[in-house]
Amino acid sequence: MVLSGLSSALICELFACLLMKRVPSVGDGSAAVTGSIIGMLVSPLSPYWLPAVGAAFAILIIKMPMGGSGRNLFNPAAAGLAAITLLFPKYMFTYPDPGLGIPLPVSNDALEVVTQASPASLLMSGGKTLYTPTMLLLGDFPGPIGATAVLILVSCGIFLFARRTISSFIILPYLLVCAVIAAVFPRVSGGQADSIMVELCAGYLLFAGIFLLNDPVTAPRHWLGRIICGVVAGLFVMLMRYFGRFEEGTCFAVLLVNAFSSTFDRLGWYALNCKRIRKRRRNR
Repeated sequence: MVLSGLSSALICELFACLLMKRVPSVGDGSAAVTGSIIGMLVSPLSPYWLPAVGAAFAILIIKMPMGGSGRNLFNPAAAGLAAITLLFPKYMFTYPDPGLGIPLPVSNDALEVVTQASPASLLMSGGKTLYTPTMLLLGDFPGPIGATAVLILVSCGIFLFARRTISSFIILPYLLVCAVIAAVFPRVSGGQADSIMVELCAGYLLFAGIFLLNDPVTAPRHWLGRIICGVVAGLFVMLMRYFGRFEEGTCFAVLLVNAFSSTFDRLGWYALNCKRIRKRRRNR
């Protein structure tokens, strides 16, 4: 599945570069990352063409028409996920039961696989979630390919933070807002702690905070703008979960904050320099 998304992204970017008579940019790795992310955030039961379609949309519609690497307004992976979520929700949110320990068929239609509702689906429907913190941390629950290994995601986040690849000014406010809303408006009967744990581990909320919101091209540059971005992203994600059409709408929240990235930068700069600006106006 990941290979399908990665290959599609590379082929589409090479095709676009040739069509636009540009030097091929596949060597920078950004297309491979986009395709891999889309492949990691689909269901294990999705047909192989699904991540390929998402990656093609991300490259041909979102990335290359805006100028290519380093110039895109929206995160291409989030846009590709949004497109296939809108068009093929049945494939996106049908997950196999991990508790059976049965290997998945190589061919999508080779065998019938027992499915199970994901934690995000149970939260949306108001059903009880029976997942313990240990099960959630170890990824023993239905979900996207690359988003259920919570301990690995946390380890990746710590490593990237240590390397200064991701910003704590984005991810910490983002997770804090999501946790506060989960605690104040719990959808789990087990209490606030269980509500926070399930909300943060369900779907690809954590994955998006580590990899999508910290995209260096679409994230705000100013530190205060990044804090505002994290807060607004957390608010949008939880609103999508509580009132949205799909069990997981984090990709739509990422696209919304991408659209206001420059606005967050201006707000951050103005908030820190408002006294100086007022003083200049008075002197004039």
